[in-house]
Amino acid sequence: MKKGLLGKLKAFKGKKSVDVSEDALEMLEEENKEDGSIDAEAQVENSDEAEAEAEVSENAKAEAEPSENASDNGEKKQITTEEELDEEIYRRIALKHVERQRRRHRKKHYFLRFVVLLCIGTGVFLFLKSNYFNIKSFSVEGNSYYTDAEIISMAKAKKGVNLIFDAGLSDIKKNLKDNPYFEDIYVKRSLPDKLVISVKERRQTAAIVYGESFVVIDEDGTVLRKATVDPQVTLLTGLTISKMNIGEKVEVEESDALKMTLRMLSAMNKGDLFFKKIDVSKVLIRAYIYDTLSVKGTPKELMQTIQRGELQKVVNDLFNDKINRGTIKVGGSDYMSFTPEIDA
Repeated sequence: MKKGLLGKLKAFKGKKSVDVSEDALEMLEEENKEDGSIDAEAQVENSDEAEAEAEVSENAKAEAEPSENASDNGEKKQITTEEELDEEIYRRIALKHVERQRRRHRKKHYFLRFVVLLCIGTGVFLFLKSNYFNIKSFSVEGNSYYTDAEIISMAKAKKGVNLIFDAGLSDIKKNLKDNPYFEDIYVKRSLPDKLVISVKERRQTAAIVYGESFVVIDEDGTVLRKATVDPQVTLLTGLTISKMNIGEKVEVEESDALKMTLRMLSAMNKGDLFFKKIDVSKVLIRAYIYDTLSVKGTPKELMQTIQRGELQKVVNDLFNDKINRGTIKVGGSDYMSFTPEIDA
């Protein structure tokens, strides 16, 4: 209860000569002192207790005022009203006391829960930062051109750093992305102490002869590197390079011929066939299986015979007959012929 309620009850006692129990007043005074020591709670409870104060005061006034023609029975009724007022005061004090205890308990409960969660979170964080999660090994997947050690070196991945917080996955991916051989890169953690690097490499498909050097490209024409020695892939001659940047598609003056030749090479790789060199300087290209054995036709006709498996069958028959010199001519309507002479 608040000081306002105590004051009104005292004033009410003086005006109406109502003998409010001294015990009740003492309890109100004790409640008043307790309320003074809990400022924060007092502010929250002001509105609730103000309503209680007004209600008790109104009830007290209504019940305590004697009528003008009060008789002995009226005096007896007045005493009964005072007793009821004391009981109401006791009841209100008890209810407010219980409510305050509940609020205090809830606050203590929330604080304790916060402390427990804070301790758990701190413990988990310290555990994840421990040496138990330091990188001890690497795993590289999907590579064929580069070795595991080369990829780890290019990625600048380090052992001994924390796998959870200090692995630098985005930096590793960025370091590898600068290499045109890597089409896709995936870096992931393998708890507790392994870093996994998975790559999808572009495949060396051909090399365009470029003066005294070679421009190595993939099946889409993307420039992978520039080599000064034979890269051991199909060599393309008869093309004039107009623009060449590492990691970008090469630009040649004979763009249509290059596109058809790359499609034919894709079919060649799937058809278990290998051309050592292809000359695209003329309408009818010449693809060399050996230096002395070649196939002559348009890129489209050669691609179709490879897809049907016909060219592979002819080459195998020649190999079984130990013939490694001559020219295989491919034409439309499934036409194929062989001459032992090297056709110019």
